[in-house]
Amino acid sequence: MAISIPYAVASAEGLSAEHRETVLELLNNWQSHYSGNVVRSQYYEARNMLKDLGIAVPDSLQGLEVACGWGYKCVEVMRDHVSFDGFTSPEDYDTEKLLKQVARRNFMPTRVGKAVNSALKYCFSMWVVTSDEEGHARISAYPPTLCTGIWDDVGECLSAGMWVVSFAKERGRKTNRPDWVDVMLDDCLIRLRADGDGRWSAEYVEHGLGIVPMFVMPYNPDDDRPFGVSRINSEVRWLIDCAMRASVNEEVAAAFAASTQKYLLGTDGDAFEDKTKWSAFIGSIFEVSMNSEGQIPQFGQLTQPSMQPMTEHFSNLCKRMSAATGIHAGQFGIVGDNPSSADAIYLENSPLILKCKTFIKEAKAALSRVAIAAAATELGKSYAEAEEACDVSVSFLNPAMPTLAQQTDSSIKLASAVDGFAGTPTFWRLNGLDDDEVRNVMSETRRNVTRSAAFDLISGASQDQAKTAASDD
Repeated sequence: MAISIPYAVASAEGLSAEHRETVLELLNNWQSHYSGNVVRSQYYEARNMLKDLGIAVPDSLQGLEVACGWGYKCVEVMRDHVSFDGFTSPEDYDTEKLLKQVARRNFMPTRVGKAVNSALKYCFSMWVVTSDEEGHARISAYPPTLCTGIWDDVGECLSAGMWVVSFAKERGRKTNRPDWVDVMLDDCLIRLRADGDGRWSAEYVEHGLGIVPMFVMPYNPDDDRPFGVSRINSEVRWLIDCAMRASVNEEVAAAFAASTQKYLLGTDGDAFEDKTKWSAFIGSIFEVSMNSEGQIPQFGQLTQPSMQPMTEHFSNLCKRMSAATGIHAGQFGIVGDNPSSADAIYLENSPLILKCKTFIKEAKAALSRVAIAAAATELGKSYAEAEEACDVSVSFLNPAMPTLAQQTDSSIKLASAVDGFAGTPTFWRLNGLDDDEVRNVMSETRRNVTRSAAFDLISGASQDQAKTAASDD
């Protein structure tokens, strides 16, 4: 779907002249990258069209529907290794409690998972921190198809950002024309809305954070591409096109192999005049008379085509896709007869795990700034004040995804070497418990300790009374 860019928004009533150029630049940035993001989404959803070379596929099969899920694979397999584990503030219990409340209110585990998916699919995900009607921090994440920003190389942050809040509707269906666009600056939020007649108006809302509370979470960024790159890059898309052609060619070859070409030599006229050639081929009995010279016609069959070259070509594409994405070839269709050992599986996943660790560093940097901005919004402070006061850490699970037996063995060894580690929340997490289960275990442990202390106290009091009674006697 082509997007309709509402350049009239830059002429919105109430929008100051100094901000019109910024709004136009944001709209141009969004438009220039929108079509490329749509292409990546099509490859992710396996809706890209077959790009035939015009050699092997018959004209009658040009409209054949073909799908290849490799674009989905190269995003989802990596996303499964990136799991958000919450905010912590090791030296400040009040801040940690506040951050956990914010995370719970904004459903952060689910929201982070979606944002990671967008970052891997397109190249980045944009985090936005605003305040709701009650003054609480509202954390949102937008894909590049709905947002953009102007990067400040000096400050390593955005100098302005924009996202689409809603699209206009016609007859109950969403159109491709935005009717509400928000622009974020370092001192205020500009709400730009269109009425039913297409006239735009601007509303200014101050946020007092002193920075643009929009934070980029990129995949594999560098100085030339601060917004990162997509996992579904040009090499991956080309390999997907090759795989689709290989699948069609294999289907065509399989059809020819299933019904190889037959021939009949030395007949007069059409030997199958009263029936189709297919019915003659599959019939149990058929008769062919001698020709006018008294010779018996010769029946033959062309050599059946081999499927091996097709299989080898597809296998080669799987290996090249594995090299391009860091995902082992088994995820793309090469499955061995014998299962791999645990060490072999870990070795196959090593390139992907390294990519995950690099991406997690970028995600932690973005989410820590999101947490500080959220804390500043909750406390009514500026970002600089909250950054000075709050010590925030962002936790992700180990992307290597060790088994429960491996985690338990590691935690027990740590507990034997570090006094007081056993029974801590981290100890229980290493043993496979989630946050709710950790809270239940800690609560039950405290109740058991309290109950045991009460029993000891009652038992001690009873013994003292018995001794007192004995001494009185």
